Amino acid sequence: MNGLLDVQSLLHSFGRGGGGGSGGGSGGGGGIIVVLGYLPTHFVGYFLQKKLKNPIGFVLMVIFTLAYGVLWWLLGSIGFIISIAAFVGGPAGYFGWFGAISSRIRKKAQKNLAAAAATDPAWDKATLDARVKDVFYNYQQDWSTFNTERIKQYCTPAYDYYTELMLAAIKLRGRRNQMDNVELIEWFPTEVDDLPDNTADRVVYYVHAKASDKLIETVDGQDRQLFDDKSDFSEYWTFVRSNNTWLLDSISQLTENSLMIKQSIKDFAAAHNMSYSPDWGWLLLPNRGQLFKNGKFGTSDINNHVIGIYNNLLVELYSFLPSRNSTQPTQYVIAQVALPKRYDSLVVEAKGSAITNVFKRTPRGYNKVTLEWPDFNKRYNVYATNVEQVTAFELLHPVYMEKLFALPFKVSIEVVENVVYLYSLDKKADYVTMFSLLQDAFKEMRL
Repeated sequence: MNGLLDVQSLLHSFGRGGGGGSGGGSGGGGGIIVVLGYLPTHFVGYFLQKKLKNPIGFVLMVIFTLAYGVLWWLLGSIGFIISIAAFVGGPAGYFGWFGAISSRIRKKAQKNLAAAAATDPAWDKATLDARVKDVFYNYQQDWSTFNTERIKQYCTPAYDYYTELMLAAIKLRGRRNQMDNVELIEWFPTEVDDLPDNTADRVVYYVHAKASDKLIETVDGQDRQLFDDKSDFSEYWTFVRSNNTWLLDSISQLTENSLMIKQSIKDFAAAHNMSYSPDWGWLLLPNRGQLFKNGKFGTSDINNHVIGIYNNLLVELYSFLPSRNSTQPTQYVIAQVALPKRYDSLVVEAKGSAITNVFKRTPRGYNKVTLEWPDFNKRYNVYATNVEQVTAFELLHPVYMEKLFALPFKVSIEVVENVVYLYSLDKKADYVTMFSLLQDAFKEMRL
């Protein structure tokens, strides 16, 4: 490979969110932006530079890039972001920008690493390469088998906590992300931070690998494969120093889109001792219940994901995009908690907003329920598979429902087995309010 961001590495990385735990499952918002925006204009720019080494090739590249980018720009929403990637792709392909940049980055890192190793054996390249390789293979295996005890041995406490939370979420969904036939193809340092305080030393490795990345779900004792991605993947693995040992501190995608990061949500997660990830692809995509019935592996997405422990229960907040290919995407803000007890399926749907489009009629297998509270019936539709259980559901208490109704945006509830989802389609919905609703729900349910 000639560079970190050449066409080959982009192709390796756009189809996957991570090789076992770095971003989860194939797909992701950053990938679709690369595929639809950057790659088409990059290929055209590269082709014209090779075939027409004269001003005509440059002019054709500019015309195509502008026309293609403006087309996406006019579509609005995610099209705007795709257009920016398109505007970059054309000249990058024509002039070979990123190949040259990545070559300089690699040479600079090698120079800095050699300088550090001259006075400190912990920076020896052969030793570091072996450490990264060893951690890489161990992490793939331990992620696949939920071996959290061994993960603690080579991760920082912060990344170990994050990994344990994500594995818990996968396990609660009755799934496992199995990495088979793992092969580390290429790995080398791209950033070297050798500081006077050894505890602040840091190194970032570019990792290019391949595997059979399977998401398997177990239902009634039977395994069902949800997807199997055999494409190559490229990532950045960051290690920090602990005495003379290097610990894994983070894994990020090569194509991770910084525009997807919501700093306010990231700050919210930190304030509540939770972990944040801008893009979790398909690994955590629910596939039960009415809210997620239109969700599909390959087209849906989970973004701006926050996960943590509250009252000893796993809670998650995230945005759900049923189809990331839509030019006018419908995006839900969701807060969920996995409960220690199970219910039959129940939906409490807010009236008077676009959210009612989810259920144009009573869902199959459900009954529409009318309560003895007239004001409630004016505000919400209730659907349940077990009518008798409706009145016993704690969140239908008037005090809690009044809190929902008093909000500046509409919030609905769905219960699927042992999981409660609070969700909203309103653009005003925010994580702070949704988490507050979860906290109130814990009080009502005496959790």
